[in-house]
Amino acid sequence: MTTIRAFVAIELTDEAQTALLRLQSRLKPLTPPHSVRWTAIENIHLTLHFLGDISADAVEKIGEVLNNVASAYRPFSLTLGRLGCFPNTRRPRIIWTGVMGETDALESLQRNLGVSLQQAIDFSPDARPYSPHLTIGRVNNGIPIRQLTQLSQILEQEHANLGRIADLQVTEISLIRSELKPNGVVYTPLLQGLLKG
Repeated sequence: MTTIRAFVAIELTDEAQTALLRLQSRLKPLTPPHSVRWTAIENIHLTLHFLGDISADAVEKIGEVLNNVASAYRPFSLTLGRLGCFPNTRRPRIIWTGVMGETDALESLQRNLGVSLQQAIDFSPDARPYSPHLTIGRVNNGIPIRQLTQLSQILEQEHANLGRIADLQVTEISLIRSELKPNGVVYTPLLQGLLKG
């Protein structure tokens, strides 16, 4: 049986991508050399659910779920801003930009989507609370403690300084295929569900 690796996400507008690119460009010269792998702008999405490996046959069912769930919502606005890290700024592994604005609508959409996907395909939503964010970089393994401390201080300072960087109007959700190629991951949108509410 053919399987594809996929996830459901909100794709970024050109304005949001440009703003994140400017943020990365500002952070790159401040961070220690080779300490962070910055995410390619075209690979940044606001993930709703990571589905993992799904059968190609399930794509049509997922399309129906996306249409049904999305059509119950009116388009809504999010604001991208703040800088944070997982697990925290003292031990940064993932560097992210936060999501503010109409987050109630976002969380409701994510929750209802999870329930509908669970019913339609063999999918178990993540048990952890949803934490909307955009991953802009990943800290490399094995960097010297001195560099990690330096990086941590820079991220804490930027966390305190960074406010709103862009607005994002959410009008659709997408099923996106993830393929690991020799030169990195390639994401291909397969289908969309439009917010109409």
